[in-house]
Amino acid sequence: MNTEKPSSTTQSAYYVTTPIYYVNGAPHIGNAYTTIAADAIARYHRQQGRDVFFLTGTDEHGINNERAARDRNLTPQQHVDELATAFKALWNTLDISYDRFIRTTEEQHKCGALEFWRRLQASGDLYRASYSGAYCASCEAYFQEDELEQGDICPIHKQPVEQLQEENYFFRLSRYQAELEQLVGTTDFVQPVSRRNEVLSVLRQGLRDFSVTRQNVRWGIPVPGHPDEVFYVWVDALTNYLTGVGFPDDQQTLERYWPADVHLVGKDIIRFHCLYWPALLLAAGLPLPRHVFAHGWITKDGQKLSNSRGNSIDPNELAARFGVDAVRYYFLRAIPFGQDGDFTEAAFVARYNADLANDFGNLVQRATALISRFAAGRAPAPGVPTVSATSVGASESDDLHALGEAEAKLLRAAHALPPRVADAFERISPDGALEAISGFVSVANRYAEETAPWHLAKDPDAGRRLHTALYHLAEATRLACWYLWPFIPTAAAEGHRRLCAQAPFAGLGAWGVLQPGARVESGPPLFPRV
Repeated sequence: MNTEKPSSTTQSAYYVTTPIYYVNGAPHIGNAYTTIAADAIARYHRQQGRDVFFLTGTDEHGINNERAARDRNLTPQQHVDELATAFKALWNTLDISYDRFIRTTEEQHKCGALEFWRRLQASGDLYRASYSGAYCASCEAYFQEDELEQGDICPIHKQPVEQLQEENYFFRLSRYQAELEQLVGTTDFVQPVSRRNEVLSVLRQGLRDFSVTRQNVRWGIPVPGHPDEVFYVWVDALTNYLTGVGFPDDQQTLERYWPADVHLVGKDIIRFHCLYWPALLLAAGLPLPRHVFAHGWITKDGQKLSNSRGNSIDPNELAARFGVDAVRYYFLRAIPFGQDGDFTEAAFVARYNADLANDFGNLVQRATALISRFAAGRAPAPGVPTVSATSVGASESDDLHALGEAEAKLLRAAHALPPRVADAFERISPDGALEAISGFVSVANRYAEETAPWHLAKDPDAGRRLHTALYHLAEATRLACWYLWPFIPTAAAEGHRRLCAQAPFAGLGAWGVLQPGARVESGPPLFPRV
């Protein structure tokens, strides 16, 4: 089970995906949550100098879209074109930096899906059989009787299933029982641990072969040799992770990025990604993704989101009211990634005011305004030697002895920040990364209070001390902006620009980037209090 990059030339490559979202309605906050998280992960690894590919897109075939198009008096293609446009528009609003937006109705994807099918046929793991049983059109999945609630209710969508009978192709999932038990049970392929345990529970029940074509659906990729059947929508959709990076024709791009470093998914689709997908890849003779990370669901005021309940969260409306960066920040900071999280507007406003307006926004405002007022808008040269963050750590350091205790504490915090953030991203914990960055912002604000440049400016003999305090405050603020950029790209980039006239690109994540004499600009608050 190969989960490594295929050659040493691609060790710096990083490939992250969202699910390709099923276009059975307008994009919702759950879609936005996954995509914002993927975007923060992609941006962080780009900052680290890695060759990143970030894939998202839309899953457009299947019986749901066929029926929805008919109800709207549209062709299926017209229906999915309209909804794919809505997804792209939301990602543009939320400042999503994807490298490719793939659609399963694209010809390139269809060609890749057909090649994947040919490999499955060559494996001997496809066979013809009849199926009779329960089918949930919303899940696009068959269910066994013991998996249903109250005998006929889908456990995911809480709606009655349909009874279908048809002959089609099946995939020998049961053949891969032992390999999947080893993969899930002995590696960190499935994350977090709670989801891994769920998948292990399914494995203990024994895997059943599943149908990979459909006769009752016309809107899909026709099966070679059986034009009256189409690919099961999940077989079609999962293949996007390969076709999105060149499979099968662009071998150079495929080898550069595949296998994926992480598939981000919602917890309701872990069976497809953690069992079906690796088994299909094994049958096709292709390397497996390194990780699948399944996050939880968002609720509102303690209730599951539902249009029928009238408690849905419109990400466009939320961004229009509070700003895109605030939306991005809240959902990645307030909800431990991997767990369910509840949204209330009161909690959103409280987090906005505390973290963004009072802490980070105030730090940027304070640093730039003080330098504008007391150093003519130029970063002053510190009156005592400063040190790079990489040299901080030993209290015996001569450089640290040359600094005051306030600077020493600030520099130790700056030194601790990069490994803490790196560890959080390694664990796929954006909330953990933000916790570390927020802690550093608090240290920087305390530094400002301890050194009080506004008092030093009144003392004609404190010029060296004033310049030291202003420099360290400005550099700490710049560093906070740099690390916050993956999460709040617009505000963080603006804060970084005000402090050193540069965008927060790769290579600026260590202490000492700010050069004495650099122009520092003040400006309006980045996050006015709500």
